Amino acid sequence: MKSGKEGKFKKEIDRVVHDYAHRTFLSSSLSMAATAVFGSYNLYLGFAYHAAWNFGIAVYFLLLCALRGYVLFSERALYKRCPSEEEREEKKKKLYLVQSFFLFIIDLALIAPVSLMVMQRREIGYTAIPAIATAAYTTYKVILSTMNFIKNKRQSDLSVRILKNVSFVDALVSVLALQYILVMTFGDGIGGGMLFLCATTTFILWGAIVAVSVFALVSAVRLRGKSPADGGKR
Repeated sequence: MKSGKEGKFKKEIDRVVHDYAHRTFLSSSLSMAATAVFGSYNLYLGFAYHAAWNFGIAVYFLLLCALRGYVLFSERALYKRCPSEEEREEKKKKLYLVQSFFLFIIDLALIAPVSLMVMQRREIGYTAIPAIATAAYTTYKVILSTMNFIKNKRQSDLSVRILKNVSFVDALVSVLALQYILVMTFGDGIGGGMLFLCATTTFILWGAIVAVSVFALVSAVRLRGKSPADGGKR
């Protein structure tokens, strides 16, 4: 019995090491849990302190979690319902289009918390410890997601591709959140020269976030228009 469990454990470890798609699904599940915690924390702050920005950013992160969950659930369901690899690939094209569209809509919804971040006055006084912890986690997330996003261009698995896109967008939004937290912690709020700086960096980051979503949506539309008989060419 023990050897059987050890064999399954070794098999799972070997799959994680050598199967990039499986590793992506596993890391996405962990990222979804971490994002859910961060989103829930901001949701609590939003309700407890009537802080509109925290409430808005919490809703955004929880929507990203929902999208990740939808991708992971769809991937698992496909292998149960579609035994044929060709059939799964055609289904994935449709799902990739729907998921990319959802990502685009979610990123448009980011306008509300972004506007609040630039325009509103100080609402919650953060301490240095959560600010530094957020900075460290955000740095790690940005580096890892950027590396994976660059590799993503060569990725043929559409479920993996959309998850990498979501991770990259998640990381960029975390930079926006970090900017707000640092200003609220070590500054006197957003005003004067800080207002111009925050507005500029926020616009650039939000533009990059929307660009990722638009690129994914355009790519999904093109893939959807290709038939299996084309052999991937048009």
